[in-house]
Amino acid sequence: MAPILPRRRFLQLSSGLALAPVLGATAATLTSVTARAADAPRTVTVGTWGGDYQNLLESQIATPLLKPEGIDVSFLTGDQVSRMTKLRAERTARRPSMDVACLADIDMYTMNEAGLLLAPDLSKVQNARNIFPTLSSPFAVPHIFSGMVIVYNTDYVKTAPDSFTVAFDAKFKGKVGFSDILYNFNAMMGSLSAGKGASDLKAGADFLRQLKANKPRVYPSNEAVAAALKSGEIWMTCMWKARALQWRQAGVPLGFAFDKNGAVPAVFQAAIPKNIRQPDTAYRFLSGMLDPRAQVGFAEKMGYAPTIRNAGLPAGLQARVGFTDAQIEKFQKLDYAKLNADKEALLTYWNTDFKVGL
Repeated sequence: MAPILPRRRFLQLSSGLALAPVLGATAATLTSVTARAADAPRTVTVGTWGGDYQNLLESQIATPLLKPEGIDVSFLTGDQVSRMTKLRAERTARRPSMDVACLADIDMYTMNEAGLLLAPDLSKVQNARNIFPTLSSPFAVPHIFSGMVIVYNTDYVKTAPDSFTVAFDAKFKGKVGFSDILYNFNAMMGSLSAGKGASDLKAGADFLRQLKANKPRVYPSNEAVAAALKSGEIWMTCMWKARALQWRQAGVPLGFAFDKNGAVPAVFQAAIPKNIRQPDTAYRFLSGMLDPRAQVGFAEKMGYAPTIRNAGLPAGLQARVGFTDAQIEKFQKLDYAKLNADKEALLTYWNTDFKVGL
């Protein structure tokens, strides 16, 4: 008969024998998982517009800045409405289709109010400390910006206007044009010029109501406004400086004037969806957006100004696309909640009253 082991010794031996292969397998498994994680490709998917903007995200950020770090960037291309729809639809998705979403500031505010965005940890975004305070946001990182300014044909307007209220002058009857798709910004510009601030759409509607007597024209698109400026059909509009710079480069004789009351900003931002599981590569992409080299590239190619103090634009480029420090200080901090609350009423007025009979 085999000797009977003491119970304590038996448990020690049996436990050790039983656990030894398990511990070995666990260690091997953990080693294998760690190795696979280290070898796994680091990726980031960016939801954005197509065209020049996407091309520059690729050529100025993805390829020169992230690819050397082993981060692969892919793009989910579409208009802003489709991106906003995806963010809403994927609110509870385990893996959202976008790691970074690009939107204009007003649309980004709407997404944040819906509880869809991760408040950015700016300590993880390189160069965030150099963002202009006027352009900062608690829910997104500002990438590039421009301002809505007075744009005029220099063949017909020889003196730069200091306020958009010049549109009331009889000499501009029938010579002021608006882009239909910018109806809310047109009202914001009117409210600003009237000294009411850019966020008072009711004051903006009053401005437009008064201006209607001077027979302004309304065009279906920004490009149609450019054609009207080029032909001399209209002499003046309000438009993003960056867009008007592109028109001037295409041969339209244009000048730009900064309203004495300030400017309405157009800030294109990037944010991270709240339900993202591993935001590290998303933060690297946001850092790339604020890299001075990338900011210079966007200024050169698209005419948008840097959102950071240390972009180091060449003097000529800064004078062309940028704004002075004094002007930046006068950029409006928009009241997004008020703008959203009044937007529907303004659209109704724009479509059923202002445009009628023009």
